[in-house]
Amino acid sequence: NGLEWIGMDWNGSDWVGMPWIESECKIKSDQFFNLTEEMTSDIEVEILKAQGINNIPSLLRAQDLFSLFKIDCEELQDLRTRACLRLKSGEYMIRPAIKENLDYCINVLKNKLHEQQPHVSQNQNQNSNTHPSSFVNTFINNMSDNMNRSKYRYQYNESTRRFASSVYALGGQNVYQLLRLNLPGAFPSIPTIESYNNEYCTRIEEGEFRFDQLNDSSKNINCSYAYASEDCTGVISKIQYDAESNSFVGFCSELRAGIPMLRQYQTDDFLELEEWFETFKKSTLVNLHTVQPITSIGSTPFLLSSFGTDNHIDSVSIIHRWLFILEECKKRNIRIVGFSSDADSKYLKAMRLATGYFAQLPNIDLLNKDYIFEINIPNSWSWFFLRTKQLFLCFQDPIHLATKLRNRLLSTTASLVMGDYQISLKDLQNLIDKYSKLDHNLVLSDIYVKDRQNYASCLKISSLNVLNMLDQNENSFGTHCYLTILRFVTITYIDKATNILMRIFYAWSTVFISRLWFTWIRYKLMIQEQRKIQQNQMPSYKAIEHHFMTFPAYHLIELNAHMLTIISLLVLNEKLPIESLNIFLFSSQPCENIFRSARALTGPFSTMTSFTVQQFLSKTRKISILNEIKCFEESNATSGEIKFPKHHKQNQSNAFSSILINLNELTLDNIEKNIYDAYEYAKSFAEKLGMSSLLKTKNVFQLNDLSLNIRNDLEKIIYLNDDSTLDNDDNSDSDDEENYYSLASDVEDDNENEESETENECTQSTKDVFNGMRIYSTVADKDKNKFFKIEINNKIKYIHKQTAVWYLTNNNNRLSSDRLVRLVRVQKASRQ
Repeated sequence: NGLEWIGMDWNGSDWVGMPWIESECKIKSDQFFNLTEEMTSDIEVEILKAQGINNIPSLLRAQDLFSLFKIDCEELQDLRTRACLRLKSGEYMIRPAIKENLDYCINVLKNKLHEQQPHVSQNQNQNSNTHPSSFVNTFINNMSDNMNRSKYRYQYNESTRRFASSVYALGGQNVYQLLRLNLPGAFPSIPTIESYNNEYCTRIEEGEFRFDQLNDSSKNINCSYAYASEDCTGVISKIQYDAESNSFVGFCSELRAGIPMLRQYQTDDFLELEEWFETFKKSTLVNLHTVQPITSIGSTPFLLSSFGTDNHIDSVSIIHRWLFILEECKKRNIRIVGFSSDADSKYLKAMRLATGYFAQLPNIDLLNKDYIFEINIPNSWSWFFLRTKQLFLCFQDPIHLATKLRNRLLSTTASLVMGDYQISLKDLQNLIDKYSKLDHNLVLSDIYVKDRQNYASCLKISSLNVLNMLDQNENSFGTHCYLTILRFVTITYIDKATNILMRIFYAWSTVFISRLWFTWIRYKLMIQEQRKIQQNQMPSYKAIEHHFMTFPAYHLIELNAHMLTIISLLVLNEKLPIESLNIFLFSSQPCENIFRSARALTGPFSTMTSFTVQQFLSKTRKISILNEIKCFEESNATSGEIKFPKHHKQNQSNAFSSILINLNELTLDNIEKNIYDAYEYAKSFAEKLGMSSLLKTKNVFQLNDLSLNIRNDLEKIIYLNDDSTLDNDDNSDSDDEENYYSLASDVEDDNENEESETENECTQSTKDVFNGMRIYSTVADKDKNKFFKIEINNKIKYIHKQTAVWYLTNNNNRLSSDRLVRLVRVQKASRQ
């Protein structure tokens, strides 16, 4: 009954034979434990017995033999004491000799199995490493086939093409050429890869709206609803010649009814180009439009259009452009549910005019379409301020809203007050000074105003730990309430895990707290003013705002909460798909993500993060190609798919848990209940802060009374009436409101082929030969459209259009690669 050992060598290197190898699965219990004890000792056997490991396969499959000692169990205490060392910290550590004995035992068994059964190992390796459908096998086979062909007859399969396009987009030309030169037959040439890339994304021209490509993309993912977004970012102000379109890129695009003209700067006359340099402005910004499909899977945004601008546009022209996008998408059976942008004042005004939020366009009928959205609002909803019919919805980016709230707290000019309490940055400073960072996770930079777009700081100063610590100190109740508003904004519109009914609760809690706060300030100032001048009059706009959040931030809170409610009702009435409840898709972050990706899409030998308009168009094409390839690989997931690295946060964000709700719970009664609960929650803050007594005295503490009162106040203070029409095709001027994007930026030069500057006149020169400059006496007929015909020293010459641009450029503008520096310059320029 015992085991027969022949030629045993415990080093595992000279075993002649083991009869148990051929029937390894039959060796169990006592035989297995005897074998283990021979190679180790009795304590190791006890560890295996405690876990029920009584055969060789179980031992080899075990991932962590010592995890049982992490379990707080009295039955294991004696074994833990004998097998482990107890440290001063109270933790246990496995005795090194025990760990080494078991590792040795496992290695010996593995080695002998491989020696005695090599065919099993070979089959396993073949199954795991040379799967016929794996990408590496496809890639190597394609390269091997090419090695047997002439280099002029290389062929590449579809997977290799997609992989090569991805490498070229991510690594740049230098990395791609390095791989191509050292792996012959593996990667196509750059001209070939460019032709392949046209299958995924053709050239993106300035001002082109890619509706047909959007249509194809939507059909591929079976999507008919989408959110649209729009945003701007600073660019290097520089003119460049685009040879493929024979046009000059970098001048501000002329807008007709808000729509940029395509290839509007084309000329074969040098004098006309010279006049353009003298009369037309250069683009300081690039405007970007994206479309986010509303699907059950995480579809990537689609880049619809991009063009250079200086942001001198009025709000009605923005509405014209939205209507154009809406109509063109509708022709292709794509319903744009709504438009989103950042908190720029012109876009906020456009949204108010389009949705009727205390604004109207008497000469423009936006509701004469047969596909408008319509909801039924109960008569009891006095707190709902928008009309029930909307052509499209509008949403302000919640991250910009969060940073606006944070920046208001950090302001040195505002004097925020809620009832009996001040809202002060000093409350956060006290936490940092008096408590451990482990308690609040704050640092001084979180409360410095230098970085006005620091969203990470918004999350930290409104965390539950910070709010709980503020709530323990009565003097900081006001700051606690204000930061609660900030926290609710992030939970409602940015957090992907929030349930839709809770989103509604948090959204309207912020609205009602803001309304109570606004009304309290108004009556408080009226009382103070009445004491001074013995008159009862409405406080001024600026007087209220001095003690309140900024009015743009308040409008965003109101507008977004109304839009969330409308979307919920449309889904409830089956007029929108349930995926529309993923409200975090309704933002301008797709644009922001493309801007970040474009700045990061830089070669390994370049420190440039800024770009010209022309360079941005080139970078966005690469981004679009990558997105198309990723989308294809994810939607056609097989063992041969190309895998892309993903950040752990990206993996977490792909889970759309917000719609994991039984639709039976999304009823009008539940929506209404959550909104009324939100008002009761807001009232508790008013009572806690000492605002309720004044509000009760003025009979505005009940919901209907408060709603009627604040509606009347807002109509008096912020009501807009715009007499513009849809027939206005003039190039638009800027609004009188604050322009956040009028950049007078310093920009960095990124033209590798830039000729050196010269002070010589173009028509007079002491030189007859222009080495290094593209100025020739003759050019081929096929290339003449790329050259200007000019006269130099009474001789006919042909000057390349890019060389002409270099000659006419007097200043090399620069744009800092530091985001903070760019933001500061935006703010300075906007005040000029």
